[in-house]
Amino acid sequence: MGGKVPPEPSTGCGKANPQTGSAQSPLTVSGHQYYVKLPTGYDASKPYPVMIMFNPTNNPINWAEQNAGFEATGPKEAWIRVYPHPANPSSGWGANDVAFFQPLYDQITANLCIDKARVFAAGESSGGDFSSILGCEHADKLRAVGPCATKNVSQYPLNADTRKCTGQVTAVVIHGKRDSVVGTDNGPKTRDFYNDLNHCQASTTPVEGYTDDLSNCVMAQGCDEDYPVYWCQHGDPNYSNTNHGWPAFAPKFLWSLFSTY
Repeated sequence: MGGKVPPEPSTGCGKANPQTGSAQSPLTVSGHQYYVKLPTGYDASKPYPVMIMFNPTNNPINWAEQNAGFEATGPKEAWIRVYPHPANPSSGWGANDVAFFQPLYDQITANLCIDKARVFAAGESSGGDFSSILGCEHADKLRAVGPCATKNVSQYPLNADTRKCTGQVTAVVIHGKRDSVVGTDNGPKTRDFYNDLNHCQASTTPVEGYTDDLSNCVMAQGCDEDYPVYWCQHGDPNYSNTNHGWPAFAPKFLWSLFSTY
């Protein structure tokens, strides 16, 4: 794939002045709130990649806009950014929310000019769990996922043989090596799940520019073409020194990688 696939315009292309909502006045779909940030100079005839960022438990709807890093120069000009909110913010994203993704996807692709070949999802903590689940259940709609600081979700076991994934995605699995909130077990399990799905080898190579302790990213060898798996076992103390937060390197890394698609 790697940038060779032509854009796949959504039915929202050509619709001027689409509804975007805001943190103060969000849109709703299927019992969930969300809002959209359009790229600078949005052109309704041009299909844009979209980043959907799922926020962590017990945080306001604007957490991702303020903290995920996709409002920086680069994504702000080139991507549509979608910021959804869990139905129950105090319990975060869970198995009961998975059914909401299809209506969300249908609504944004019908209203906005989205390149359906370049839809990305990422998230932190329960939002990370959720983006990882979607990378299997809705792989037919997503090009890549960036799950961070995940925990086990019993309804969606990390077994590539039993889960009925709808396709393949590039996966960037991010987890703190000293995560004191959800522990450190689930990061490697999520990595291995995507390694299995994409037929990667156990051997890895360091990712240039992301070898320090605050990122520490490696790429699995031998993955299916255009579906690499990255593993970033970082030491960023972010999130009150719990090593559980969305690390500072993450938006830069995801932007630089996903922009090549």
